[in-house]
Amino acid sequence: MKKTVFLLSTALVLAACMSPPPRSEDHKTGSQQIFPEESEQLQALHDAGKNFTTIVIVPAAGNMLSNGVIISTLMMGSGSAPADSILKILREGKEQAIAVVGKSDALTAATIEAAIRQLDGNPTATTILFAGKSSYVKDLEELTSKAGVPFEGVAFPLAQANDPPQETPQENPQEKDQP
Repeated sequence: MKKTVFLLSTALVLAACMSPPPRSEDHKTGSQQIFPEESEQLQALHDAGKNFTTIVIVPAAGNMLSNGVIISTLMMGSGSAPADSILKILREGKEQAIAVVGKSDALTAATIEAAIRQLDGNPTATTILFAGKSSYVKDLEELTSKAGVPFEGVAFPLAQANDPPQETPQENPQEKDQP
C-alpha cells in the first residue's frame, strides 16, 4: 500500500514537472485560444445542428502519462480550472448550451464527470455539448442521464465513407492467437 502511494506521489510530481500549468485563457469563456483539434470538434457540433453560447476548453498535457495522472486526480475528487468553470456555468441555471472540447477525449470526459459530481444532484437547465469518440459519448450519456444533466454528444471524428469497417474481437477470434 505504501509503495502504491509512493509511486502515485512520484508520478504526480513528475507530471507536474513535465507539463506547464494550464494558462487561464485556455478555459475562460472570454478570450480563448482555440487550436485545430478543438476547432474541428466545434465544427462537428455545429454541423450536427448543436448551437452553443459558451465554449470551455480542457487543456491537455503533452503526453498520455501526464493526462492519465490528471484524470486520476479528477477521479479522486480533485478539481481543475476547467471543471470549476463548467460547474459555475451549470450552477447558474440558465437555459443555455456549453461546448466542452479538448485535445484529449479522455481528459475532457473526466473533466465533465468531475463537474457533474461536484454539482451533487442539483438541477440545471444548461446543456453540455461534447464531440469525441463514441465510447466517451455513450459513457457521458449514461452519467448525465443518471445525474439529470442535459447532455448532447456527437461522435467525432466521423467515420468516412471509404474507411474500412472496424472489426470487433468476436468477429475475428484468430487475432487473439497472433503476436
